[in-house]
Amino acid sequence: MEQNIVVLKSKFKEIKSKGWIEASSNGRGNVGITFEKELGLSPNRSENPDFNGIEIKTKQNNLYKYITLFSSAFDGPFPFEMKRISENYGMYDEICTDAKVFFGIVRADESTKIGKKWKFKLEVDYIEKRVYLVVYDNNNVIIDKQSYWSFELLRKRLETKLTYLAFVFAKRKFCHNKVYFLYYDIKWLKLRDFETFLFLLEKGIIRVSFKVGVYRSGPKRGKYYDHGTSFEIQADDIDCLFYNL
Repeated sequence: MEQNIVVLKSKFKEIKSKGWIEASSNGRGNVGITFEKELGLSPNRSENPDFNGIEIKTKQNNLYKYITLFSSAFDGPFPFEMKRISENYGMYDEICTDAKVFFGIVRADESTKIGKKWKFKLEVDYIEKRVYLVVYDNNNVIIDKQSYWSFELLRKRLETKLTYLAFVFAKRKFCHNKVYFLYYDIKWLKLRDFETFLFLLEKGIIRVSFKVGVYRSGPKRGKYYDHGTSFEIQADDIDCLFYNL
């Protein structure tokens, strides 16, 4: 791993020396996509790290406080569990009014109201070794506690993707209606352990983001899509989960 870090350090210095680099894509995430393109990498949505065992995360100054650690669908109890949650507890889309969507942030330290009828909260169960999504009604009565991620699955996602992390800092500017990035610093981090991950999840420092919607136009209009269930942490809290190399 030391040699892989040396190689990535050298590549980072080359990118930094270029100064301001024109964004290679539009929209959220373009700072990371542009950096990875400079490395000769394609966007990576797999469970594996970006660069020879090292995951790369990018952070723009004063923008997007939360970063995605990894994404993971439920592994129980039913197939297509996220679709069941969306259909039972989602809200009707404003455009495709006969289809439901489910967008929201859920934590373990407090319940979150999504829509008018339901509240949601994460529960870390050390006996069953699962993290549950718990659904409450407006009277705080539990009405659904079936959906879960097993500890085994979460440990695998975390340790496969994030044992080593290169955290890249960037500045952004606009010039002649184009976006440019300056990659000016990098931190080298190593994952503490899975127990720390669970502790931060319990404390609400790590949260879960749901992004289930419907296509509003084209041949897929009204069809369900899931843009991933993400485990996220604030960039300022990254040292709670990792230590500096």
